[in-house]
Amino acid sequence: MTGWTHSIAALFAEHRTRLEALVRRRIRDRDAASDIVQDVFTRVFVAGTRGSAEDDRRVLYTAARNAVIDHNRILSGRQSVLAALMPEQVVASPVSEDRALESREAIAALDRALMTLPPRSRDVFIGRRVHGESNAQIAQRLGISTSAVEKHLLRAMQHCRRAIAAHLDADREIPKP
Repeated sequence: MTGWTHSIAALFAEHRTRLEALVRRRIRDRDAASDIVQDVFTRVFVAGTRGSAEDDRRVLYTAARNAVIDHNRILSGRQSVLAALMPEQVVASPVSEDRALESREAIAALDRALMTLPPRSRDVFIGRRVHGESNAQIAQRLGISTSAVEKHLLRAMQHCRRAIAAHLDADREIPKP
């Protein structure tokens, strides 16, 4: 074992139980506490040593406290969103076969529209809208400016809107029995 691997293993053996108890007291969920502590140790291991054993221990406990704050913030956000939902938004109403078919066709039209985009615009659109990447992350990944990402995204959005509008207009032209 390398020096840091040995050190983190010793920290884990010595502090895992205390850290789990600390986290469990603050979030009141045994399984989540165990997961959070495991994640904290992983992040600290990847980050590497801070020098002394005391500094590494401080980083470990600080990371655990920050992870609890993040966990509670995320949980609070979810609860706020759920509290704002109306009951009819939570319970899914049955979808008719016609409506399901229309939805599948609209998704297929969007998919066709995406395939006709230039590759970079498509990559920007998918990165932002599907994977939730920020414009800065996409710019860094593609080696382009944030402004260029915004332009590609705008172009892709306009293209997709036109394609969906054309799809909907084509559906309206067909007389319904």
